[in-house]
Amino acid sequence: MTEGTTPAASLGYAECVRRFEAAREAAAALSSVLWQASGADLAAGLEALGELSAACEGAEAAVTVEAIDRGEPGCSSPPQTPREWVVAHHRRYAVAGASRLVEIAQACRQPSNHILREAVVTGRVSVGAAQVALKEMRLLAPHLNPDAVDTVWDALMTLGERHDARTIRQLRERLLAAHGLDDAFDDTEDKARAGAALSPGRQIAPGLYEYLLRVTREGRAMLEAAIGPGSAPVPGPDGEPDERPVAQRRAEALVSVVGRALTAGDRTWSSTKAQVFVGIALADLQTRHKATGRGSAHADARLGVPGAGTLLGALTSGDLVTPDTVRRWACDATIIPTVLNTCGEVVDLGRATRLFTPAQVKRLWLRDRHCTYPGCDAPAAWTDAHHLTHWADGGPSDLTNAALLCQRHHTIVHSRRLHGRVTTNEHGRQHVTWDLTRGSYDAALTGLDTGPGQRVSGDDTTWHRP
Repeated sequence: MTEGTTPAASLGYAECVRRFEAAREAAAALSSVLWQASGADLAAGLEALGELSAACEGAEAAVTVEAIDRGEPGCSSPPQTPREWVVAHHRRYAVAGASRLVEIAQACRQPSNHILREAVVTGRVSVGAAQVALKEMRLLAPHLNPDAVDTVWDALMTLGERHDARTIRQLRERLLAAHGLDDAFDDTEDKARAGAALSPGRQIAPGLYEYLLRVTREGRAMLEAAIGPGSAPVPGPDGEPDERPVAQRRAEALVSVVGRALTAGDRTWSSTKAQVFVGIALADLQTRHKATGRGSAHADARLGVPGAGTLLGALTSGDLVTPDTVRRWACDATIIPTVLNTCGEVVDLGRATRLFTPAQVKRLWLRDRHCTYPGCDAPAAWTDAHHLTHWADGGPSDLTNAALLCQRHHTIVHSRRLHGRVTTNEHGRQHVTWDLTRGSYDAALTGLDTGPGQRVSGDDTTWHRP
């Protein structure tokens, strides 16, 4: 505290208002004396104004909360709404912003929003940032573990101090993955999947067509992994630079990927589908459900985001994907998993062969003929080779642990945790039998698990758990 100043706690209301007037007079006179300031003085002056502005906005919110609590707007003559009361007594809000201030003031009056109130009335978080955080919390609250609500409020307020609305919104999925109810993060991907779309191409110029494409997080990661290498600039034969715009290079790379798929026809791919790098905690990879409040909003960066996989490298770096998506990719994509233990150390799950080989896939085509999900006859060329016992749970890349699934049913099998096994009928022909009871995979895995490091045998297959 500067010598001669009065402690803030000892100031009365009238003295506070008098000092507001003095601060206003000083701010009004400042422009006429700026010539007296050095460069360092100008910086210090701007910093002081910033602190004053933040404190004043917090005080505005506090006054509005108090006025609403006392019923002052309704006691006016004629009676006013809270918004009308603010407009009548605050010059700036007479133009715009009164509704926003009243919305935050009303929210601050609720005991459950005590963290929001403290951050706003002290000027730590602006009214604008608080409004964005309030909207985010209203979206998140129904999907959060009750014990994690204050943790999420703390995270939103901390972010609101230094960042804009866009950054606050980007925290949504991370908070949902770390602190959401079981399946909450997974549900966002399921709902998003219904919005995926590819419009019919429309001609916008002679020989030129435009498509509108919407994809999920997973689709974006796979798309970028597929077209990324082919969209890099390519020098000409004499070393001249590639002058194609980025958008053109990406479009041509996508067409090239589709062309290679058409060339493959009904043959298996000579290489796996895409290359995606993802970091995920071992516990998240091996189990679907997460414990209440197990993570912090500011988790150790080495462990990634609790309850999710984090994409590494390329344009999708930092995006989140669900553990189910990572487990499904482990069946049939060149996913490069960085699996971490609780100390952030990379762990080896102990099997050198994770993907099914092209030769194995051909034999699966002959055995299964089409997607093995009951009632689906999608041709083998449209399917993935799925690990019946997931690779992350110790399942080997053997034909006795494999089944063909189209992309849609591959997603359903992982999201619903369905169990399948290879059986032999009375004619000696092998086929895949599915238990469509939700969670049947976990029940089967629990029944087969005899402990780490021991051999576990099923009806038609044998494997080691890691």
